[in-house]
Amino acid sequence: MVQKVTPKKGMQVVKLGGPVYRIGVGGGAASSVEVQGDNKAELDFGAVQRGDAEMEQKLHRVIRACLERGADNPILSIHDQGAGGNGNVLKELVEPAGAVIFSRRFPLGDPTISTLELWGAEYQENDAMLCRPGDVPLIKQIGHRERCPVNIVGVVLDNGKNAHHVDTMPIMPQVVLSEEEDDNELKYLDGSYVKQGVRHPVDLELELVLGSMPQKIQAHRYYDDRILCHQVFHLDRKPVIVTSLTLPASLSVLQALDLVLRLPSVSSKRYLTNKVDRCVTGLVAQQQCVGPLHTPLADVAVTALSHLSLEGVATAIGEQPIKGLIDPAAGARMTVAESLSNLVFATISDLKDVKCSGNWMWAAKLPGEGAALYDACVAMCDVMSQLGVAVDGGKDSLSMAARVGKDTIKAP
Repeated sequence: MVQKVTPKKGMQVVKLGGPVYRIGVGGGAASSVEVQGDNKAELDFGAVQRGDAEMEQKLHRVIRACLERGADNPILSIHDQGAGGNGNVLKELVEPAGAVIFSRRFPLGDPTISTLELWGAEYQENDAMLCRPGDVPLIKQIGHRERCPVNIVGVVLDNGKNAHHVDTMPIMPQVVLSEEEDDNELKYLDGSYVKQGVRHPVDLELELVLGSMPQKIQAHRYYDDRILCHQVFHLDRKPVIVTSLTLPASLSVLQALDLVLRLPSVSSKRYLTNKVDRCVTGLVAQQQCVGPLHTPLADVAVTALSHLSLEGVATAIGEQPIKGLIDPAAGARMTVAESLSNLVFATISDLKDVKCSGNWMWAAKLPGEGAALYDACVAMCDVMSQLGVAVDGGKDSLSMAARVGKDTIKAP
């Protein structure tokens, strides 16, 4: 079992991957706007991601080299950088301790990048990790071998604004972003920096952003001692209006069949599979195509762990967006059922070893959609709990509606 180590004072904060670019600035907000097309073009352009496959491969090889050391793995904890950039990934990495991060230790891909952009940009192919001071040379050696930048950007503290008054005040862990020319860790480790009174761009108590955050609830207005009150969040429900299916009288069976076969979910996937190499690495045990006619009908993908092993990883997909339009809870349950029923064609160790990646693509900020997303999530969690499987990651985008002229186009 692989477990993350709790951050402790003196651990080194390491960034793996390429330099800082003005990419993905405001990406988290842009992926959660109510309707695409209502923003300024400048923000949308800055929020767009640009992938770097070469750096991604280098970063992957560094992490794999560390993992293959087994018990001597230098990685104590690791997080992928996503929306919010360094301002998000670093504070999550060092919780429940604190840390000081030095802005001048970050390599810049553009010298005009501001501290604000450095802290908030989501530039891709970047991970943050913790390691012991003694393992820094090893990680740098692996990074040099794989040509992947490795930068020690900070150190974990047991700080708190009142750490030098621990007898009278509780310690509140915080993250400090320092712009000082003198990136002296010692004054932060011994707490003497507090007395210097230097102002920093970021001096944030983690409890304010990672503590007991208010949860979204399905509620409306209510009265307390005859005073009209409002809950913090509202998830209003919108009734689903279902009408009977009516087909045009002029529609023939042949025309209907032609329309159905044009749907990507129904049609042959050969146009997608034939244009690419489906066996890169030599570890692909089951690709998309099966049978003597090499037809892309495989329900499960299987990848070997090594060229000399009979063990591997099986992957299957489930999606039921159309059913979710009528009943979000039923759509979520059937999504889980579809993915697991596709997975049965591979021999797995145990159902409890199945881990899912939940991808929430939902226009949740439109009327009624937030409550529908909540219902789908509750239903999915319930059925997974009964089956013994779990979600351990995923992706969400709440910006699934676009403005085209005067019309709002919503993704199912």
